[in-house]
Amino acid sequence: MHVVTGASGQLGRRIVTHLREHVDAAKIIALSRTPEQLDGLGVRAHHGDLDQPESLLPHFDGAERVLVVATSAVGRRTAQHANAIKAAQQAGVGGFLYTSMIRAGDPGNTSPILFEHRETEQLLLDSGLPFTLLRNGVYMDMLQLLLPLREAVETGVLPGKLGSGRVAYVTRDDLAAASAAVLATGGHDGQILDLTGPQALDHAGIAAALAEASGRPVRHDPAAEEPVESFLARLPEAARANPEAMRSGEMFWHSTEAGWLDVLTHHVPRLTGRPGTTLAEFLRGVL
Repeated sequence: MHVVTGASGQLGRRIVTHLREHVDAAKIIALSRTPEQLDGLGVRAHHGDLDQPESLLPHFDGAERVLVVATSAVGRRTAQHANAIKAAQQAGVGGFLYTSMIRAGDPGNTSPILFEHRETEQLLLDSGLPFTLLRNGVYMDMLQLLLPLREAVETGVLPGKLGSGRVAYVTRDDLAAASAAVLATGGHDGQILDLTGPQALDHAGIAAALAEASGRPVRHDPAAEEPVESFLARLPEAARANPEAMRSGEMFWHSTEAGWLDVLTHHVPRLTGRPGTTLAEFLRGVL
């Protein structure tokens, strides 16, 4: 059996869908706190809550590999992931995969957004389980919240500099396809796989992708480098109205400025057998 936790989330659901391309659907178990949301996936769907380890053990028992999608419960994630690790140990799973984040293991990176990932990785190192770390890059769709993309196309200018940090943005679907391939085939025990998009882009690169996607001229205006705080104040209303998004955005841009997100690998096309999605390709579907 191949088990995916958090299967009703945006990433987890995609992982299960791609996993069906590799594995008989009868050998897939999708777990969620809300299994009723898994209708239509065509696999066995069960209740599994990382706050309730007893709900995990029956489904982990005898599993060839388990993929735990990191939860979104900031502040509780380490404890939740620890529950999954303990259940996997008790069940004797053949392999444990965890969706971490790029640079999570670097002790010099003090971003609080990575702290619980780092703690979880250490728990896995100490667990004795065969494990694979899937360190995800930054989701492309975050840019819809963190940058005035449509305004930039309308005005022809993407403002702000925020330093020269680059990010290899990646789609959730590419991450899911790569994760499903590793879950299905195995053979990556002990490996740390940084999963990124195919281009490391600064603001000028984002402007060029907007121009390519829209067919309209868009340039980056680096006239004045501004503090992260003033940049955040000009974000789309949907982002400013969401305190969690603003906190994440602030941490994200600080990490970008400091160069912590400037990681580019080619694991996604190697694992999936298809090119990674470029930012211009993604933007064509959302502008």
